[in-house]
Parts: sequence; structure tokens; C-alpha cells
Amino acid sequence: MPEEEKRVSEEELVDTYQKHFDKNLALKLLKKLRKSTRDKPKVIAGTAGAIVSSLGKLLSTLDNPAMPIHLKALVFGAIGYILLPLDLIPDIMPVVGYGDDLASVAGVVTAVAAYSDFSLDELDKEIDAEKALKVIGE
Repeated sequence: MPEEEKRVSEEELVDTYQKHFDKNLALKLLKKLRKSTRDKPKVIAGTAGAIVSSLGKLLSTLDNPAMPIHLKALVFGAIGYILLPLDLIPDIMPVVGYGDDLASVAGVVTAVAAYSDFSLDELDKEIDAEKALKVIGE
């Protein structure tokens, strides 16, 4: 298969993923997990805290125009695996539920890390700002 045809196929694949991808759902899960883990010791937060970091890094790469299209396709697949509750070990099972997600996406996170600008501090600021707005609105 010529390289040009392969590139078109990758772009079509990413376009298809983007049509069905809900970034708001992913951000909602990211914030929910962060809220439940940020004030706990790392040893207790464990896997959920690691998923926060991984999901945050993956989501931030989608906004980077320099990221190659083939890596973007992998990112969509990795985010989908994290978001979907039905996988090898269901996410509703404490600790191990997200453990398989983390193990499955670790390679993708490593591959795209250079394209990520995710910061837990920035996420915490966003969560705190939303909390302040909610308090003001009450």
C-alpha cells in the first residue's frame, strides 16, 4: 500500500474517532478522579491517581497540532479504553479496576508524552475555580 493511501486511511480513522469522541465526558471523569484522590496520600490514591495523570496527558495531546496523526489514533483508543467501563477488569472494582486500564495505556502515554502539556497543578486550579463558582452560585 503506498504511503499516501496509508496516510489517508489514518486521517479517516482519526476523523471517525473524533466524531464519536466526547472530550467533555473524558474531562468530567478526569476531574472526578482528581477530586477523589488529590487530598489523599499517594499510597492510598494509588492507581486512580496514576489514571488521572495518564488521562490528563492523553487529553492534552489532542490539542497539540504537532502530534502525528498515527499517534492521535492511538490516543483515542487509549482514552476509549479508560472511559469504557467494560474492559478486561471492570472499573467498578476498587484499585484493580483501573489497574488494567493503566497497564494498557502506559505505552501510549510514554509514546505521546513529548506532545503533552498536562499539569496536575493546572487541573487543581480549574477544579478549585469551578468549586468557587458553584459556591458563589448557591
